[in-house]
Amino acid sequence: MTANGLERRIRKAGFAGDIRQGVLMSEITSFGIGGPADLILYPRELEDLQTVTALFREDGMRYLLLGNGTNLLVSDRGVREPLINLSHGFEEIRRQGTGVMVGAGTGLPQLLRFCAANALSGLEPLVGIPGTVGGGIRMNAGSWGVEIGDRISSLMAMDRAGGIRWIKREEITFGYRRIDLPAEEIILQGEFSLHEGEGSEITARMKDFVARRKETQPLFQPSAGSIFKNPEGQPAGKLIEEVGLKGMRRGDAMVSPLHANFIVNVGAARTRDVLGLIEMIRERVYHEKGTTLELEVQIIGEEEVAK
Repeated sequence: MTANGLERRIRKAGFAGDIRQGVLMSEITSFGIGGPADLILYPRELEDLQTVTALFREDGMRYLLLGNGTNLLVSDRGVREPLINLSHGFEEIRRQGTGVMVGAGTGLPQLLRFCAANALSGLEPLVGIPGTVGGGIRMNAGSWGVEIGDRISSLMAMDRAGGIRWIKREEITFGYRRIDLPAEEIILQGEFSLHEGEGSEITARMKDFVARRKETQPLFQPSAGSIFKNPEGQPAGKLIEEVGLKGMRRGDAMVSPLHANFIVNVGAARTRDVLGLIEMIRERVYHEKGTTLELEVQIIGEEEVAK
C-alpha cells in the first residue's frame, strides 16, 4: 500500500492526529543521517493511539515507535514501516507530592527542568540525556551511576490489544539498558519517586554534570550517543581507545577523539560509513581484547544490518 493509501485508511479509521509523509530522517535525528520515512504519526490522545495500532494489528503491519531520534541510526534508504511519535499528545508533566507523573512523549531535558523548578531531587545525573521519557524508560537510560529505573515507582502501558494497565515497581525488572517489558507494550506514562531538595543546589549539581559531559563527550557534533553498551566492568570507550581506534574515520563518520564510544558525523556521513566503523571496532576489540561489543544504538530502516 502506498503512503497516500495508508494515510487515507488511517484517517478513515478515525485517527485525528498529525500525519507527515516523506520526512527525511536526517533532519530529525541527532545523527543527521537517514533517508525518508514513509509515514510518521503523531497521536493527539490515547484513542488515536489505540485506533492506529488496532488498524496495524488488523493488517498485520509492523510499526515502530520514534522518540527524539537521539539513539538512532536510520538507513540511507529510509523507513517503510509507519513510525509513531508520542510528542504531540503524551507530554503532560505534573507534580504528585514529592513525585512526578510524566507522559512518555516528554523530553528528558524538560523533565529535568521541571524538577529543578519544583525543587525535586534525584534525577540530576541524567541531565544532558536528550531522549524522551518513554525511550529513556525503555532503555533504562543512565549516567554517573544513576539509572531511570532507580527512580520509577510505577508505569502506565498499553498492551498489544490496546488495553491499559498500571505496573507497580515491584512488577518491573530493570537491567543494564533494558526493561523486562514486552516489546509490543507501549509505555504511556512514568511515575518518578523523588525527594525534596533545595532548588539552587539542584541547579548547581545539574550544571556540574553538564560541565563534566562537555569535557568528556562530543556534545556539539552530530551523534547518536553511545554506540556500544559497556561490557561488565569495562567501559566500551576505553576498550576502543586501547585498540587505537580513536579518531578513525570512514567517509564522514569518525570515532570521536574525545570519547571513543561515540561515532560523530563530521559532514555528510552515510549509514554505510557508520556501519563500517561499527564492524571495524567490533572486530578489532574482539581480536585484541577478546570482548564482544553489543550495540546500544538502535538501527532501523530498509537495509538489512547486523544486530
